[in-house]
Amino acid sequence: MMLPPSQQRALLLLLSALLVSHVSCLGEKPSEKKPVKPLAAPLPAPPPVIEIVHTDVPGQEEQLETVSPPPVFFATENSSVVTAQTGSTALVPCIVKNIGDGVISWIRRKDYHLLTVGLTTYSSDERYQAVHAQHSEDWTLQVKFVQERDAGLYECQVSSHPPTSIFIDLRVVEAKAEIVGPAEKFLKMGSTLKLSCVLRQSTEPFLYVFWYHNNRMINYDADRGVNVSADESRTSSTLVISSAQRTDSGNYSCVPNNAQPASTYVHVLNAGENPAAMQTGGRGLSWLRSPSLWLLAGCVALTLSAGRGGAVDEASRSRRRRRVNSL
Repeated sequence: MMLPPSQQRALLLLLSALLVSHVSCLGEKPSEKKPVKPLAAPLPAPPPVIEIVHTDVPGQEEQLETVSPPPVFFATENSSVVTAQTGSTALVPCIVKNIGDGVISWIRRKDYHLLTVGLTTYSSDERYQAVHAQHSEDWTLQVKFVQERDAGLYECQVSSHPPTSIFIDLRVVEAKAEIVGPAEKFLKMGSTLKLSCVLRQSTEPFLYVFWYHNNRMINYDADRGVNVSADESRTSSTLVISSAQRTDSGNYSCVPNNAQPASTYVHVLNAGENPAAMQTGGRGLSWLRSPSLWLLAGCVALTLSAGRGGAVDEASRSRRRRRVNSL
């Protein structure tokens, strides 16, 4: 077993002292002592052990390096605009980076009404809700069944020191359907009737569109040659009747599930029939340009005028007769 250097030196000193004592006991003079041959070569001195001790130095202050957390900032741009249509669900975004222990609050600015704090809704209006997935940085405000009164600024606030906020502008529009073309349409009997209904100011596609002829829903009237289709984006619907008949004349309405309806009037004409003669009351002013109607109106006016004139003359003669008889 190898001893530590310090113990090895101590052992050598001890052996040397024992040899000297043994020679003295034998009666030898010190001058006659023979040099003692070392048992082994001396070991090198071990390196000094340096122990570093931290002490307070007068006049100097120990400075500890502190690591500050990264600042909170919004990934959602301030003054962003979100558009939603009435009756839909609006999603007002707020993405926050480095939130740490901060808490997100949503405030309706027009009346400073506190809507949510964290995932808790403080408003009595249950249409408001904060949507947040665990470990995500997205704190979206959800507004169900949007109404026009919901429009305005919404504040997303982080409870940092000091608190920091961004503002999102929610705009509410009313989606409307529009049937492309004039309000009244004319076509020959046997022709193809094609009506296109397009959504205007819509922020989401429709689920369905019902087509009505007068008061009857005709989406599934395949026996009449009716075909209803929608485009891929589901923002327009097309009604086609392959061979229109006189019975197909009337009012047609396009009624989407998420927009105000639209209507048009269709006239199916016989061969040689004049479209001007088919104008319906209140839908056109062509009757004002008809000479026969002007002539009829003039005759009626003259008849009424003549009748009033005759009545006046008869009254005058009656008064004269009464004066003569009184004489």
